[in-house]
Amino acid sequence: MRTLRLLTLALALSSLPSSARADWLVMPLVGVSFGGDTNIIDLEDATGLRNVTYGGTVALLSPGGLGLEADVSYVPGFFQREGGGDLVASSSVLSVMGNVIVAAPLSLTRQSLRPYVSGGFGLIRAHFDDVLDLFPVDRNLSGVNIGGGAIGFLSRRTGVRVDLRYYQAVGSSDEGSFPIGLGSPKLSFWRGSLALVLKY
Repeated sequence: MRTLRLLTLALALSSLPSSARADWLVMPLVGVSFGGDTNIIDLEDATGLRNVTYGGTVALLSPGGLGLEADVSYVPGFFQREGGGDLVASSSVLSVMGNVIVAAPLSLTRQSLRPYVSGGFGLIRAHFDDVLDLFPVDRNLSGVNIGGGAIGFLSRRTGVRVDLRYYQAVGSSDEGSFPIGLGSPKLSFWRGSLALVLKY
């Protein structure tokens, strides 16, 4: 049902008159993850630390303010201390989300900053290998995200986006190995990012 609603919205956006055509926005980003929390066995007590984050977003946004976006974020070293514990050999968190966007209409913002909120659901993949291979983690989790920020254009086709977003796993979607504490798998973190915006 959710997929049908998203497809209906995408069809409605794409069928707008040419004078009010929705814009495609491609946004490569770099940012930082912080405030992480998990009940996965965290050998180096590192999930709450800051980590450089890479990713990108592709969005379809109408002049009226409704839109859809696909957001990908990759956090290397999520379960590791930089130059620290040496207990984890490699680790990462990957998120792939499909979101609905609600932005200020262009009729109000014109070419100034355009604030927005967005949220949706998707996949969060947690991975780490410890040096002794005792507690390997490689697990897909269902997740949600919510955030907001602003988009501002420097020219007709290029701009920047500032975004703050919260991610949380809400359940497991596979049966892979997953050493945890008590209860079901839990993983959450914040991402602050700056993106280049390319409008098509």
